[in-house]
Amino acid sequence: MIHIKRAPDAETAYLVMKEGFSDYIIPLGLSPEVFQQRILERDGNQLEHSFIAYHGERPVAIWLNGLKTIKKKTVMRCGGLAVDPQYRRLGIAKALYDAQLSYAKSLNIDCLMLEVIQGNQPAITLYKSFGYQTVGEIGYFQKDEAEQVEPLVEIDQVAFERRYIQQGEYIWQQDHTVMKQAEARYYELDGAFIAAVNGLIFSILTEEEEIARVATEATRRLAGEQYHLQSTKQQVWEGLREAGWQQRDLKQFIMQKPINV
Repeated sequence: MIHIKRAPDAETAYLVMKEGFSDYIIPLGLSPEVFQQRILERDGNQLEHSFIAYHGERPVAIWLNGLKTIKKKTVMRCGGLAVDPQYRRLGIAKALYDAQLSYAKSLNIDCLMLEVIQGNQPAITLYKSFGYQTVGEIGYFQKDEAEQVEPLVEIDQVAFERRYIQQGEYIWQQDHTVMKQAEARYYELDGAFIAAVNGLIFSILTEEEEIARVATEATRRLAGEQYHLQSTKQQVWEGLREAGWQQRDLKQFIMQKPINV
């Protein structure tokens, strides 16, 4: 018999996540250290808001959640749904969803959220059956640039965050809390504000039509030789491609479900 429990310990969550993603589209290469540092800490997932399905005493599935306030709304994001391959198509994902939905309502959560890889049609169909709707896309870009010129002018973190709250494009795994954890550095270029570290450009605060130009110039003035940038804006995608950025095959849908308590 399947039963659901909230707030698993890290070891149990790791083991069931590893098994459930063993045949995933993209190999996760999970180790206990990677699970703790990347899946939990960097990606903002919290075990106290997550749920495990058990068959008897055996953990067989997990619905991993994180909780953040985004633009004055409390959002619960699914950071991973993993079901042991031997236990799929038995309604376990639906049981997990129902448990976390009831829990979210008890916390007065405004919205449920997740990202799903485009092409993962079984997952997309499942989430749609739960009432999630696609509200955006994330594109992933990279650019090699060995030539370096005069470095960028650094600015204060507080100044960046003040503008980010008003203007910043929101991506869960690139937001200001992630920037702080990654010890991002903050720069100014032609009036635009930039957050970046180790070749990863988290955010560029400027007019949408200027983002691709600023990003491209920044690659010539930040330390490193390869740079990565994510965006949800189609106009930015087009500008990056025209500027010589390579768009990765990986794209994700952003899906949300408002909660009516």
